[in-house]
Amino acid sequence: MKTSQTLRLALLLLCLFGLTACVGGRIGVSWPSIGLIDLNGEQHIALAYNNDVALLTPSNGLPARLLNPVNGQPLRDNDGNPRSWIFRGSDNGGGQFYAQPIPIAPETMLIADNNSRLLLVDTVVLDVKRSLPIEGKVVASMLAADGLLYVPFQDGGLAAYALDGLRELWRVPTEEGVWAKPLLVGDLLIFPSLDHYLYAVDRETGRERWKVDLGGGIASTPLLARDRLYVGSFNKRFFEISLEGDILSSYETQNWVWGTPAIDANDIVYLTDLSGYVHALDTEAGLALRWSQHIAERGIRAGPLVVGDRVIVASRDGKVYWLHRDDGALINAREIDDRPELLGDMLLLEPSATLDIDEPLLLVTSVHDGRLLIAFGIDGRQTWVYPR
Repeated sequence: MKTSQTLRLALLLLCLFGLTACVGGRIGVSWPSIGLIDLNGEQHIALAYNNDVALLTPSNGLPARLLNPVNGQPLRDNDGNPRSWIFRGSDNGGGQFYAQPIPIAPETMLIADNNSRLLLVDTVVLDVKRSLPIEGKVVASMLAADGLLYVPFQDGGLAAYALDGLRELWRVPTEEGVWAKPLLVGDLLIFPSLDHYLYAVDRETGRERWKVDLGGGIASTPLLARDRLYVGSFNKRFFEISLEGDILSSYETQNWVWGTPAIDANDIVYLTDLSGYVHALDTEAGLALRWSQHIAERGIRAGPLVVGDRVIVASRDGKVYWLHRDDGALINAREIDDRPELLGDMLLLEPSATLDIDEPLLLVTSVHDGRLLIAFGIDGRQTWVYPR
């Protein structure tokens, strides 16, 4: 990585990670990760951040209860209180968690921590069955598929493990860190690195198929659409790339692109940058500009969501914005109390009997312990808040 790029990246990370006055003394080194996960035949929100991994009930944001597998009654602590599904790093070797947990058996979950460990966790009683040392810290979510586990490492490289026994099978080195979940496309495993390269390797052997230099660090999972890859980098550019590794088109942004873009049914792709802009590009016209709007007071790290005729973005300025998909005009803005930074990717939950929700639910994470996860209706009405 070029020296000037490395210095700029270091300064940004100091701001994002709270090591300077840019953020006001944050604790931790990342932002919350959210996803959906099955527990006891029901789907829950998985929230990983700092010292905790919690499974939450979508309808109200409350932690799931630990249940006795024999009689289905709540498990209780020594004081007789029902136990909640919160796996605490403080009780498990000081672990810190920024990646989504992965179920690998009916009562077993795999959790990666930032202390260079893979933890096999009993989901019934939250005990660690096995702790496996690995050669690297993990800040991005892993990928499990067809008996293999792909693990990206904070300081560089990606490794494949056999889920049966968790033995390392192969490793691909990179000069800088891999800070995004890998993407599987057929027999290709595709992943970005801060060393400027987007890599494609054979999913079974790790043999390199191709790599392409995007001129700056890459910290997001590419979007796959129309058999093309769409991804931005830290050189203020956004790219359309073929599955053979050829750059087909590019677009210049106002600042670094960090989040994964979104695309609509008309093949318009939407992306954000760290100067607070939202851009809409036509993928059928070589990433021709449809519109670009300066929306937020601070940078937008997370990728956008497209919901109906709306584009939704969450910003470092502590606000969530609803834009019109056709022209980027502002429809609504919701300010989170105390305006904490909104850095993590958002999650949209569609109405579902399994989730026990009747209306779409927008989940937004912040770095404020009092409002770590905020749920909104699509109209911007706040539904519930999860405080750690």
